[in-house]
Amino acid sequence: MSARQLTILYGSQSGTAQDLAEQIWRDSKLYHLKGSVSAMDEYDISKLIQERFVVMVCSTYGQGEEPDNMKRFWKFLLRKSLPADSLRGMFFGVLGLGDSRYPKFNYVAKRLHKRLLQLGASALLPVGLCDDQHDLGYGAVFMPWMTNFWSKLIELSPIPDGLRKLDETPREYRWTVEPWSGSASEEADMYAEVRVDNLFVTTVEANKRTTAEDHFQDVRFITFAKKSVDWNPGDVVYVRPHNSYEDVDRLFELFQEHNLGLNKDTVVLVKEIDSEMPVPAILRKPLPLERIALQYWDLTAIPRARAFAVLARTCPNELECEKLQEFSSYEGQEELFSYANRPRRTILEVLQDFPHASAALTLAALFELFQPIKPRAFSIASSAASGKLQILVAVIEYRTKLKEPRKGLCSNWLKRLQPGDSLRVWTRKGTFQLPADPTIPIVMVGPGTGLAPFRSILQERELLADRRKSGPLVLFFGCRKAAADFHLEEDLRRMENSGLLTLFCAFSRDQNDKVYVQHVIRKQGDLLKKLLMEQNGMFLLSGSSKNMPEAVREALGEAIGSSLYVEDMLKTERYQEETWA
Repeated sequence: MSARQLTILYGSQSGTAQDLAEQIWRDSKLYHLKGSVSAMDEYDISKLIQERFVVMVCSTYGQGEEPDNMKRFWKFLLRKSLPADSLRGMFFGVLGLGDSRYPKFNYVAKRLHKRLLQLGASALLPVGLCDDQHDLGYGAVFMPWMTNFWSKLIELSPIPDGLRKLDETPREYRWTVEPWSGSASEEADMYAEVRVDNLFVTTVEANKRTTAEDHFQDVRFITFAKKSVDWNPGDVVYVRPHNSYEDVDRLFELFQEHNLGLNKDTVVLVKEIDSEMPVPAILRKPLPLERIALQYWDLTAIPRARAFAVLARTCPNELECEKLQEFSSYEGQEELFSYANRPRRTILEVLQDFPHASAALTLAALFELFQPIKPRAFSIASSAASGKLQILVAVIEYRTKLKEPRKGLCSNWLKRLQPGDSLRVWTRKGTFQLPADPTIPIVMVGPGTGLAPFRSILQERELLADRRKSGPLVLFFGCRKAAADFHLEEDLRRMENSGLLTLFCAFSRDQNDKVYVQHVIRKQGDLLKKLLMEQNGMFLLSGSSKNMPEAVREALGEAIGSSLYVEDMLKTERYQEETWA
């Protein structure tokens, strides 16, 4: 390979690692570097021994698992037959994306970094550990880590004589985008030809609200036809939502307001500039902008620094441009957090705030400005043996200092689904690793919609031909009021009455003093000692990541009289968590 080439590889479950990998590729052009960016499993790994400079960006999924588009690549690297000096000529950097709420924070990136060293490669700098919990998001680590990476790389491979580092990348845009005079692709679903393992088309059978009409939150129990794919208790289902028609209309109103000459019927064709950045398969055909706006661009996304750099590039207004450049700089990240992240300002609202920049947008810029809609995962709340695929979804809507309420893209899309609607979904192994022996006791803590994976486990056991093969099952469920948001109460009471389940409930607002699951756990020390310490049972927790997980860990330690035992359970994966923000 050329000494002035940088190969950029990513392992991405939701698309964020891919976004950062593409940003690294853009920035590499400042240093006159050539090189491609691709998913690890799409890269010809036989070429790895020839590479001199490589940067790898990867996320950690579930209980320390690698992303789906990295699995083959990782399996190859783990081969015991690989010589210890296989990669002796390679210099590399590994950047990990993770969440410090999880015990195996950035586990994949740490293992990858270690394995590359074992194979003889040289690290340009320590592994970068981006943390989604940081106020400034991944950028807090990504930006300074990349600054150091470029410094180290340029020491080994200086910019050629007669050239200097560029002030701005010559490849700000990945592709060219042109109006198409012919007809658009007839396939209404942009993702119809995308192949994913365990994917199937299903239909909505029921979409019911589980909370009282006067309750502050709408929670949906949605039933889909099972079709031909099976799953195990604790697995998840992925869906890819669409924007609301209201947001799509708002986008085209903005186009019209600024006389951009773009309407819903405008057909465009995305073209490759060179082989370094190929066009995704779903964009390689003529498409109407309305379809792209509905299915591909995330109109509700909170823009990252990259979006402000795109807007600044062609902005003709000095004041707007100055502010946009500040938001896109490393020094301006705290300001950006206050402007965009804290109030959850969407990219559409940003375009309204910067009218001069919006009026100068081009088709190519739009594909850089809008992030692709990422698929969302939901715990499956039913057993495959039931013949139904069911999920329990809290519809996200809340207020910040902004005038309009904030609405979750996917949950509100799911809320709008009607019986008979069809959609493409796919299943994956979930976070929980359940015991193969069904007689091992399982203690579950699932307040609110955290109940979902446990309903799957319970229903699976309920449908066992021989109930005697099931070990003790205990559930600590919590919600605000028994009469308002006791999800799937009928199912849980039936299982309790049959002897399958021991159920403890915490209704936080049904008495003067608030009672949460951790308070109820503290009172069940004898039972928990028996199941966890004497019978080596498992402890599973699912729900909000805010305060509950830590409170439950502390309560369990107090209940059984040993916080060290709880720590040991975490290390041996007998204590597992599945949480979300």
